[in-house]
Amino acid sequence: MATTEKTNVEIVKELYEAFNQGDLETCLAGFADDITWTEPEGSPLASGTYTGTDDVMENVFAPLDDQFERFEVVVDRFIDGEDTIVMEGKHRTTPIDGDTFEVPGVHVMDMEDGRVKEFTGYEDTALTQQLMDA
Repeated sequence: MATTEKTNVEIVKELYEAFNQGDLETCLAGFADDITWTEPEGSPLASGTYTGTDDVMENVFAPLDDQFERFEVVVDRFIDGEDTIVMEGKHRTTPIDGDTFEVPGVHVMDMEDGRVKEFTGYEDTALTQQLMDA
């Protein structure tokens, strides 16, 4: 029986599931070693462009543990552009000293050889800051 390759959407879906379960090792393995990861300027979560999985871990993922009791990505839908996958959804966060809140977001991922090569996140940074300050 022949095995079928996973689509890029299936790969990305599994990465979000791993992230939400706290399995960052699986997430990082799904990224190209030289990934370019861009978060919106002005975001209180992470802001700027990071290169490589170590940089993403240190400047994007690790700070979430310091600021939040829980941080997850709720996927509403994927848009399959074959080598470009778009995720529409929201960040659901529970700050260590606050109430859970949600902020809509969009992630655009360019895939190469079954791994995320480029990631760009979009969110309402002012709303995120306002909710974190509440």
